[in-house]
Amino acid sequence: MIEIINNKFRNLDTNLIKTWVKEIISDHNKLEGKVFINFVNKKKMSELNLEFLNHDSITDIITFDNCKKNEISGEIFISDYMLRENASKYNQTAENEAIRLISHGVAHLLGHNDKTKKEKKKMTQIENKFINMFHVKQTQNV
Repeated sequence: MIEIINNKFRNLDTNLIKTWVKEIISDHNKLEGKVFINFVNKKKMSELNLEFLNHDSITDIITFDNCKKNEISGEIFISDYMLRENASKYNQTAENEAIRLISHGVAHLLGHNDKTKKEKKKMTQIENKFINMFHVKQTQNV
């Protein structure tokens, strides 16, 4: 089960996102568990950062991995505020930035990390692959 909570982006088709995330999970020979993708405000993201990461700042995404063996489960929290800031900074639409952040969260659920420079480079490659999958899927549904 893939759930999108508080999707604020008119141009972001919730059903298409769910299908896309399911395909990513399937392509990695994993089973679909419960994946919640939450779009939250600045205050909520600050609270999550303080409570779970022990720092008083805001990040664009936090992923909680609840995977069991071959089953992908977890919660992805995306800051609406930081998403819009990043979209502006990188000259992207909010919808494209949302797709990148969802890709990032799903990559974490699949076991990828981004602590080192090498891991960050690999994570960007994985995100780009997932983003390309989304855009192909979106074109097929037009």
